[in-house]
Amino acid sequence: MWRKAYRDGGRRFRLAALRLFARALGLAPLIPPPPASPEAACRNEQRMIRRLATRGVTVPEVLDAGPRHLVLSDLGETLAAACRREPCPLRRRELIARGLAAIAELHARGVWVSQAFARNMVVAGDRIGFIDFEEDPATVMPRRAAKARDILFFVQSTARFLEDQPQALAALLHDELVRESPAVREEVRRVVRRLWWVPPIARHFGRRSRAVADALMVLAMVLV
Repeated sequence: MWRKAYRDGGRRFRLAALRLFARALGLAPLIPPPPASPEAACRNEQRMIRRLATRGVTVPEVLDAGPRHLVLSDLGETLAAACRREPCPLRRRELIARGLAAIAELHARGVWVSQAFARNMVVAGDRIGFIDFEEDPATVMPRRAAKARDILFFVQSTARFLEDQPQALAALLHDELVRESPAVREEVRRVVRRLWWVPPIARHFGRRSRAVADALMVLAMVLV
């Protein structure tokens, strides 16, 4: 089990800047929810867990709750950790395919998560589970954009695990996107088209910036 304590977060200026940028370009999936108080974040995590659990999604069980803390059951190793320790490219590809399938299944059940990064997804036996639900993106964007956000965040966080085989990741992404609604695909497409100028610039900066560039290039193979 894990004891999760909620504290006042920082990054307010950075989030405000991203919010202005996303709204100026009409990129709803990239609009970050405003920072929540510890109490609000704790309540939101409980609401999201209940909502997802009722739809059959694999999430932690809430074992104990206080105003600023939760005790949650452990689901297993994160998808990010599993990919990092896996030396075989084919098996990494299989892990990423399972992650994309889990997101498609999640969306088919009418729900979404907070941040679908690989570090917030868990290899729970033969299933992929989800953790960390401090925010609900649907409070600041339409549901179709919240689902598009899941796809964008997942690709951004996994592109580095298949950086030597981008076509393979593009093929996996194509298989996932055909299961999404046209509205969700259009939200993703809009982000890729309006950020066409980012990859050449981002490649000159740090690992996170390069990951964004790689993700946009892979998405462009499928959508543009």
